[in-house]
Amino acid sequence: MSKSVELVCIACPIGCRLTVTSGIKGDVEVSGNRCPRGEIYGKEEVLAPRRIVTATVPTRSSLFPSAPVRTDKPLARELIPQLLKTLYARTADLPIKQGEALIEDFHGVRVLFTRTLPPDEVPPVG
Repeated sequence: MSKSVELVCIACPIGCRLTVTSGIKGDVEVSGNRCPRGEIYGKEEVLAPRRIVTATVPTRSSLFPSAPVRTDKPLARELIPQLLKTLYARTADLPIKQGEALIEDFHGVRVLFTRTLPPDEVPPVG
């Protein structure tokens, strides 16, 4: 018995309505896509969904109590709760540079800061 899932493709701006059908033998067919990226997206979404993860991590700063982070590439959806638990257990020290890695390797993805934050105590000017 085959199973069908309706999706809206997010691989490009067109937003095609996809029908992804999984067969008994594990074969997957995608229809409704207007470009090859839609077929790839539909198959990946059914077989092994992945997501870019964005979050914030606490800091020791009273001026900037949290710092925004994101993964550099999509992470397997089933690993997201584990990543979030890891992130929320961390505390970042200032200063932070945008693009700097908080975690170098979490199951093949890097977690990067998405904002530059100055030192907690900014010296007075003058």
